[in-house]
Amino acid sequence: MKLRSLALACATLAYLSGCSGGGGNALGAGGATVNGVAASGKALAGVNVTITDSSGQNVQTALTDASGKFTLTLKGSAPFILTAPFNDADGSAATLSAVINPSSTQVGTVQANLNPLTSLVTQRVLGLIPNGSPSAAQISAAKISSASIAQAVSDVSLPLQPLFTALGVPASETGDPIGSTAYQAIASDPLDNLFELAHFTVHTGQVAVGADANRAVLTIPASGSVSGALPASAIQSLVALNNGPTTTPIQNVIVIVGENQTFDAVFGAYQPPQGQTVKNLLSQGIINADGTPGPNFSLALQNQGASQTAYTLNPARAGAYATLPQPTAIGELSPPTFQNPGGVPDTRFPANLPNGPFQLTKYVAYGTANSALTGDPVHRFFQMWQQTGGDNAKLDMFTWVAATVGQGGDTTGITPSNPGQGGELMSFLNMNTGDAPFFKSLAQQYALSDNYHQSIMGGTGANFFSIATGDLPYFNSGGAVGVPPANQIENPNPLAQTPNFYSQDGYQGGSYVNCSDAGQPGVGAILNFLVGKKVKSNCEAGKYYLVNNYNPGYDMNGNVQPIGPNNYNYPPQTVPTIAEGLSKKNVGWKWYTGARETADVTADAAALGFPVSVTQGAQYNAIGDPLVASSNIMNSSLKSNLAGLTTFYSDIAKGSLPAVSFVVPKNLDSGHPGYSAPARYEAFLQDLIAKVKANPTLWAHTAILVTTDEGGGHFDTGYIQNVDFFGDGPRIPFLVVSPYARTGFIDHTYYDHSSVLKFIERNWRLAPLSPRSRDNLPNPVSLAADQYRPVNTTAIGDLMAMFNF
Repeated sequence: MKLRSLALACATLAYLSGCSGGGGNALGAGGATVNGVAASGKALAGVNVTITDSSGQNVQTALTDASGKFTLTLKGSAPFILTAPFNDADGSAATLSAVINPSSTQVGTVQANLNPLTSLVTQRVLGLIPNGSPSAAQISAAKISSASIAQAVSDVSLPLQPLFTALGVPASETGDPIGSTAYQAIASDPLDNLFELAHFTVHTGQVAVGADANRAVLTIPASGSVSGALPASAIQSLVALNNGPTTTPIQNVIVIVGENQTFDAVFGAYQPPQGQTVKNLLSQGIINADGTPGPNFSLALQNQGASQTAYTLNPARAGAYATLPQPTAIGELSPPTFQNPGGVPDTRFPANLPNGPFQLTKYVAYGTANSALTGDPVHRFFQMWQQTGGDNAKLDMFTWVAATVGQGGDTTGITPSNPGQGGELMSFLNMNTGDAPFFKSLAQQYALSDNYHQSIMGGTGANFFSIATGDLPYFNSGGAVGVPPANQIENPNPLAQTPNFYSQDGYQGGSYVNCSDAGQPGVGAILNFLVGKKVKSNCEAGKYYLVNNYNPGYDMNGNVQPIGPNNYNYPPQTVPTIAEGLSKKNVGWKWYTGARETADVTADAAALGFPVSVTQGAQYNAIGDPLVASSNIMNSSLKSNLAGLTTFYSDIAKGSLPAVSFVVPKNLDSGHPGYSAPARYEAFLQDLIAKVKANPTLWAHTAILVTTDEGGGHFDTGYIQNVDFFGDGPRIPFLVVSPYARTGFIDHTYYDHSSVLKFIERNWRLAPLSPRSRDNLPNPVSLAADQYRPVNTTAIGDLMAMFNF
């Protein structure tokens, strides 16, 4: 059997390597051209494939296109090793590889694919797992020949053959996986489909097949015997996935979105489990475990800017703050009065805080009481671009931008003389002293990302809309592209006689931007920055996009809202939504928003002594209910899928929860500074997760995705990838709570809100929402030296690495 398999493999490789030939064949300038496809279940897009000859020289590199295809010219001496960086199934930075051994007389075209199957073959040939391009010594020691390549194909293919047969993967793709011209990185390709359903972890040589009790793992090491087996039950389990509605065992996804906390604000002092690493204030030495300034505290030093004459992402510095500005009480809408005290000093905090991050709970007790409420930092589009400089390469402008601009002069009560902001944005919670205990326990039991980002610079409305669409709303009139009222167009150029107070910006004014026009105020600075990064703006000509908070064009009941210079509503939208994508595939969904139903707030109204209608208005997050903006939803039967929390909890209890649920807390439970606190969001999460776990059948195949809409203007140290004109923005907390989550795992893969869309779409086999939506972006590839920055920018992950399927 072994000899016959070897002969078959040798025959299939004959055109590529010549079965009688050995290594060391020299190819001249007229040598073969190599074409190939690089993929690992999804096309490896925008990644350099490197070809290395027997001398160990990197002969040539080529960039893969959106389909993972590449072309290289062979030069040097055979055999050749092709390598490409990729992110493995467990999120690790790893290497895809292929080996070819063409004869010295070969001309024309050679096919050489790189995928998990070819990598297992190449690892067997080399007798090692390559970390990038192998050295000349490693290639020489392997004694590569046509026979050794054929033997490796046999070693890998034989134990996997029952799997190939069960999923209908043809011999044209598996008999010679490296040289297959049939293989493509598309969902309809049988081998690519296998990579979607089975989980190949290349750097460990493991192939996981099946689900739950029927899951089996086969290990194909670089040398030695294959261990494990693929029993019929595991293969049948995989076939059931192939024929079922989902590509993973996850049958229910619950997306929970709180508000306005960055990663460092919540997890800045988190200490990871053994074997894991995290990038936060503590790991960088900015703070100590007890919350005091650390040895590298100066990394977070806040500078003041010199007076600006035009909007810039890189203000001239005018020296560091001696101490942080005293935090303010702006936005503290404490029940039962719901009165905003304005930007007055919050005297619980000293006026001489050290210039950098400070532990919030040294001055305000952690908890759910009204006394735990703190001021609300500014979190608007142009402010956040200026605070971060676009990519957070410098960390020193967060405070000055907030303190000079505030929430914008078009916001009631905000003036150049009192922008209403202090140093509140520099606060963090300390899990080492008891803060955020439930968040900490979730991170320890399940999976945490320390590289998940808000999609849009700025605030709640744009980010919630992005969660639903991977896109932004724009001003229109009856569906036709239009121009908004002049007072509603952003102008971040500073007013005369002010250092940086924007001319037209705020919650009762400037919020639209025509980013296709570099002459518009503020636009040129961002577009020039993107040109330097070689990033496309994704701005369509003439469209004014809404980048800050206005209410949707319908109310929760479907009544059209007025549009005009004194009406801060945006027109109904037709931007494609995840709700429509799910409905087209007959996948059930609901968007549950707290206080949408009067039953959600009956108890609150009684406790506060307010009418139900007043309480509902205070508790309902209109801009966190983005499907209300869609005319396609509000004017169709899909409107009935918009519900409140009373229905959500009833659906859990009855076992009638849809496949995909989006859940938004009531405002006072959201964690939003000013009127809520992180402990209230924790309490909401603890109750919700307990209710899901109380239904064992539901919990067994559920993924609960926990995040916030955006960072709320809080300080954060994470790298920001520039995806387009609109973002990304700073890091925010993200957790996967599921029986399938990797326990205690901290994922460094680059994610943003479109990652939720990509996960849902990959799990239920949905197409991206539109040609311009962010879910079209490829999965990121990173290097071990820096797993936070994709080398194939722009790229956004699909969350799969956070699970252990």
